[in-house]
Amino acid sequence: MKTYARIQNGLVVELINVADNLVPGKDIFTPDFASTLVQGDGKAAIGWTYDGKKLSAPVVPDPTSEDLLAYAASKRFSVETGGISVNGSKIATDRASQSLITGAYSYVLANPSETVKFKTASGSFVELTAAQMTAIANAVGAHVQSCFSAEEVVSAAIASGTIKAFADIDAASWPTNA
Repeated sequence: MKTYARIQNGLVVELINVADNLVPGKDIFTPDFASTLVQGDGKAAIGWTYDGKKLSAPVVPDPTSEDLLAYAASKRFSVETGGISVNGSKIATDRASQSLITGAYSYVLANPSETVKFKTASGSFVELTAAQMTAIANAVGAHVQSCFSAEEVVSAAIASGTIKAFADIDAASWPTNA
């Protein structure tokens, strides 16, 4: 079986398998259609280029600084909202949870003798003292701030040209999740 690449405007747009005993333009396909075929090397794929002599993989452009900054913001958001562990308990840090934690913290600040009830990630309910709620709120706040601090460092490295690839952003020092 031979594989042919159909070329259109210098690009591979289709791969066609043809039995070894058939010749395109003679035994199979019209001559006009066969003139758009180039025998592949087994590696070519749709989207590759053809310069009239050889098939080549497309060149992926380097990401722009805007691409890198957007990826860094997405990475920060993912880490920020990925949850943390406080004293062995998993705490959700998605935006809705951050808001609920802030509200509960404000409540116990105004009412220090009160307790607050929360539903855990596992579905059970817990009752938290003002001190426990404060510890959770502070841990979540510290986590969120460390995420923004990490993004700031990464953004500065992008601006200075130190970070040039998405993998560099992933390899940067980000806070850990639960």
